Amino acid sequence: MRRARGFTLVELMVALVVVGLAGAAVALTLPGEDDALAKEAGTFAGRLGHARDEAILGMRTVEVRVTAGGYTFARRRFDGWQALDGRAFAAVDWAPGTRPELPRNDAGIAFRFDPTGATGPASLVLVREGQRVRVSVADGGEVDVDGDLR
Repeated sequence: MRRARGFTLVELMVALVVVGLAGAAVALTLPGEDDALAKEAGTFAGRLGHARDEAILGMRTVEVRVTAGGYTFARRRFDGWQALDGRAFAAVDWAPGTRPELPRNDAGIAFRFDPTGATGPASLVLVREGQRVRVSVADGGEVDVDGDLR
């Protein structure tokens, strides 16, 4: 008697259950909406670190200017400030619902990294749905993110 080749219904069901469990495990590890502010603060901190590295490697002062709408990158040249080129230094808009706490609503603040990577200490608080996260830069250029400041 010849045996038919293929999978039985039970084997297919077991395979579907395993795939479903794996998918559920992945879905549970994805960041939720609660992490949106922390993610944005982490991205901003990373971009500040990248600007510091650019100041060191380019041997020119680099500025990250923050406004209510987002932030931009510029390099100090002999004739003034010039926007930095490249995708890594493209202007960034804050995600909808995220806003920075600025000294005045129409004012912006700047993080300036000199050619050694140092800067004056500065910080920015980002707010979203009642959560607050501080991104700080120390004298030596070290960037730090402080969690929820409620």
